[in-house]
Amino acid sequence: MAAKCWNTHQPEDEAVLYVGMQWRGILGARFASLKEIYGDSFGGFLMGDSLRAALLFPKKVYALWNIDDFRMQPEVQHAQAMDPGIDFFMDSYNVWYYGVKAGSLYVFDAETDELDWLGPIEHALRSRLDEIESARRDVEGR
Repeated sequence: MAAKCWNTHQPEDEAVLYVGMQWRGILGARFASLKEIYGDSFGGFLMGDSLRAALLFPKKVYALWNIDDFRMQPEVQHAQAMDPGIDFFMDSYNVWYYGVKAGSLYVFDAETDELDWLGPIEHALRSRLDEIESARRDVEGR
């Protein structure tokens, strides 16, 4: 698969997105709610492996969920039951599960059993990336 990579010399900040997504036909219709987030990618890793966007097609990539397998996880199924309108697509450390609904990003925290609205997609995703970066700096500074 073709991939775009960033920060390859900084493993904790590395990003790998598998590219080539065409938003037409069955895939385009099935995953239309994810188009704003995925862009031309099929999925991948952000900030090392802190955030993992599930693959939108049945391909095997180590440590990355296929979207169908991801959505069958008990935690995702539980979160989906809490709000069936959310399309879950990404996880962080198999604890936080992210989804979109009506242009907003949501997170389900499997440890606390809470589903929270994070805000408009772009702003919320940037905030989450900043939080991860800040947490890493705090850990390194100790």
